[in-house]
Amino acid sequence: MLALVVVLGVAAEIIEPLGDVLKGQGFIGGSFAALVALVLFDAVSESEPREVSGVYVLADLEELGPPAAEAFEARNVRVDFSGFSMQTLLGLLRPSLTRLGDQKTGTQELTLRLVVAHLNLPLSLPGKLEPAPDAAGLPARTHYFGDSPENRERMREEFTRRNWNELKELLDRVHERNPHIAISCEVRESPHVPERKLYIFNQEKVFSAPYGIRSRTIDWRGHSIQILDTEGYGARYGNARIIGWDRRTVSRSTQEIAEHHMEWHRNLWDTLEYVKPERPVLDDPRWVPPEERPAG
Repeated sequence: MLALVVVLGVAAEIIEPLGDVLKGQGFIGGSFAALVALVLFDAVSESEPREVSGVYVLADLEELGPPAAEAFEARNVRVDFSGFSMQTLLGLLRPSLTRLGDQKTGTQELTLRLVVAHLNLPLSLPGKLEPAPDAAGLPARTHYFGDSPENRERMREEFTRRNWNELKELLDRVHERNPHIAISCEVRESPHVPERKLYIFNQEKVFSAPYGIRSRTIDWRGHSIQILDTEGYGARYGNARIIGWDRRTVSRSTQEIAEHHMEWHRNLWDTLEYVKPERPVLDDPRWVPPEERPAG
């Protein structure tokens, strides 16, 4: 019907006799009606998919920097995280924590709830790769995967512990410069192998970045080890590397997805308060002010 109105409206403007007849019969209202019809026809024939309110599609970790910095503009800052070793999280927090350590701020509270993978028990991913024997009857170049104590040691020393020590140093500087900020920071070790990194900023925005896997060779303690690693989900897998949802959006479904991820982290965090590893990777999983630490 809209197409017919468009045709009649345009014809009425171009073909004068026809226009007089149509206008006389009340079928068309001149150029105004034709213009309206064209606008309506264009609107309903729009073929491009619509954007969903409150959904973020990020191509790389650099695009996650602005949402992380925005979170630190609030008076009460809270960051929840789940992942392997908080390597990328530290990179996101470093600029804002450095700023808080260099200048006075109106921030009142800073809360960090971080869940990392436990690395003192056997783990298949990341893990070692060994060539399958020819007698196994498997395709050429097939490898078996399994636990790698050497790689778990590398992850503990080079990533989890190193990242935790740097994070504590950054918090020490924040406390020294802004002692009025109530800082709460704790790391809890989880027995599950994370399939993705989860970032939650101020209980408002949630970002999820899945891990990929790939075979690669590493050097550790003078030895070359072939492992199946949990690499970041890079651009070669598609245009979207990180997906986010905003709890403040007007889209109810988007709100529910954000709340779903928040509840998942909340359940994990609460459970790990009472479920602990017998041999933790981190002996001091809570940050405390320097003046409250034991001497020596």
